[in-house]
Amino acid sequence: MINKFLSDKLKAISFLLMVMVVFLHSYNLEIKFTTGSGLIEKGYNSFIQDLISQGVTRIAVPLFFIISGYLFFLSFKNSSLTEFFSKYKKRSKTIVLPYLLWSIYGILLYLVLQLIPFSKPFFTNELIVDYSVNQLLNRIFINPIPYQLWFLRDLIVLIIFSPILYWLIKYFKFYIISIFLITWFFQLNYLIFSNEALLFFALGAFFSIKKINIQKTKVKKRNVIFSIIWISLIIIKTSLVYLNFENEWLIKILHKSSILIGIISIWLIYDVIFKKTDIAKTKYYQLFQYTFFLYAFHEPVLTIFKKAFYYILGQSELSSLLIYISVPLVTIFVSILIGFITRKIIPKYYYLMTGGR
Repeated sequence: MINKFLSDKLKAISFLLMVMVVFLHSYNLEIKFTTGSGLIEKGYNSFIQDLISQGVTRIAVPLFFIISGYLFFLSFKNSSLTEFFSKYKKRSKTIVLPYLLWSIYGILLYLVLQLIPFSKPFFTNELIVDYSVNQLLNRIFINPIPYQLWFLRDLIVLIIFSPILYWLIKYFKFYIISIFLITWFFQLNYLIFSNEALLFFALGAFFSIKKINIQKTKVKKRNVIFSIIWISLIIIKTSLVYLNFENEWLIKILHKSSILIGIISIWLIYDVIFKKTDIAKTKYYQLFQYTFFLYAFHEPVLTIFKKAFYYILGQSELSSLLIYISVPLVTIFVSILIGFITRKIIPKYYYLMTGGR
C-alpha cells in the first residue's frame, strides 16, 4: 500500500512533470501557417529552448510511464486472470473513456475553428469536413488531434499486454529490463507502442512486482549531486548541438544518460526539499488535482495560442523566446481555470473526462 508521503509525492511530482510537458510542447523554432512555415535562426533563443524542451523536460514522459507501471501492478496479490480483468475494468473508465472523449473533443474543436473565417488560416492540415470515414476513425482511435493522447494510447496497449509483461518481469527479472533499455537506447520501435513507453512502464512494473520499496528515500545532502550531474549533462549536450558537433553517438549518449539521471534526481531532490513539509497543507496542493485535465486540455490550446501570439508579435528571435515562456504560463492558467469551472458547474462531465480524478 502507498503511505501518505508517497501519495503526496506522486501527486506533486506528476503536476511538476505536467508543467514540464507544457513547456516541452511550447518549442516553437518552426511555426506552420497555411501561407508557409516560419523558421527562427539559431541564437540565444534556440539554445534556451533546446536546453529546456530537448533537455530538462525530457524526463517527464518516462517518469509518467514509470509511475503508471508502478501503480498498475502495485495491488497485485496472485496475478490471477481475475485480478487482470478487474484492472481492465477500472482502466476502461480511467483511461480508455477519457481517451475517446478527449479525442472527439479535439475533432469538434478543430471543426468549429476551421469554420470561422478568422481562425481558418491558422490550420495547415486537411479540413475536418473533408475527412473520409477512415481518416475520421484514425483521428479518433489512433492519431488524435490532441497529439499528447499518444501517451494514453500506448498505455492502453501496454495494459492489454500486461499479463505477458508480468510474466517476463517475474521470471526474467532485470534482464528483460536491460533488453528494453537497449531497444530504447538504439530507438528500435515496436509497431504497437514506443520503446520509451515499454521500457519505463516495465521499469515501474518491476518496482511493484519485485516489491522494491520506493516509499521514502534516505534524505542525504549528497543526493543533490544527481541534480548537478543531470543539469551538467544537459548543458554539455545542448552546447554541442548548438556548435553543430558531428558525433551523433556522443550526443545520444549524453541525451539518454541525462534522462536516466534526471529521473533519479527529481525523485531524490523531492525528499531533500520536502523532508519536513506536509505538502498537503500548502496553498498549491489544490492545483495537483488538475494534473490530468491540464494534460488533456493543453493541446491543441497551446498550439492555437502560439500561432496567435506569432500573428500578433511577428517572427523574430525575441518574439519566439517571449512566446516560448509566456504561452505555457497562459495555457496552464487557462487550463486550470477551465478545469475549475467545469468541475464546479458540470461535475459529472468533468468526472467522465478525467476518469474520476
